[in-house]
Amino acid sequence: MNFIRQPLVLLILGLNGAVSHAADPKPPVHAVDPVHPAIAATKATKATDGKAIFQAVCAQCHGANGEGKIEMKTPSIAGMPSWYVTTQFANFREGRRGQNAADAQPFMMASIAKALQPEQVKAVIGHVEKMPVVVPTGKDREMTNVDPGEGMQLFQERCMECHRYNASGEMAFGSPPLIGRQAWYLEEQLKRFKAGKRGAVKNDVNGAKMVQMAKLFIEDDQMLRNVVAYIMTLNPEPEQPAPLIEGSPFKDEVKTAER
Repeated sequence: MNFIRQPLVLLILGLNGAVSHAADPKPPVHAVDPVHPAIAATKATKATDGKAIFQAVCAQCHGANGEGKIEMKTPSIAGMPSWYVTTQFANFREGRRGQNAADAQPFMMASIAKALQPEQVKAVIGHVEKMPVVVPTGKDREMTNVDPGEGMQLFQERCMECHRYNASGEMAFGSPPLIGRQAWYLEEQLKRFKAGKRGAVKNDVNGAKMVQMAKLFIEDDQMLRNVVAYIMTLNPEPEQPAPLIEGSPFKDEVKTAER
């Protein structure tokens, strides 16, 4: 088997809760590139130092602040609750996600999840939960040709029960927060559910609900984009920096601080 050499992905999050057990109780264990710098970094990092593990292993894909990267199609994970991240790590480690080598990001996430020691996983999960949620801005938030008002109706009728009225998620339903996630990421995950590429594993109760909702109630891409656009309105407005006055003696200092 050829190793896939690209940045490792810490966590590929879906819109719903845990992906439950697949039919095969002993899924194959993927090979992990032993010389990849991120793997080496996990071995050299203290098991209880979640911040150091995150910066060494996760930041290259998910950003130093856990904000995700559009160019790598990695989601924002900052502030995700520990119960949800714990479940997703278990899914990757135990073979319920990331089994398809053609789906590079989840496949590599399964590899890195298996490479981390349990105490390292626990430490990095604790750090992720404490990270401030990053409000989507710019390309992570902008959508064109959408109607958030139309999306609101679908959200309130079909999504709110599990993800709550403010999209903050609900542990009892295994439903993660949707606020703080990028628009393009939410759109892609809904398309995956609708196409049966996510949530179609046998006995995956939460995933099956998402597949059913997407297939039965999201009629087309326009409706899908509308509901994502409404979710974006539930995020707080990004803080706007104060405009600089030409000739201000503080101009250079502000630019330095921004860098």
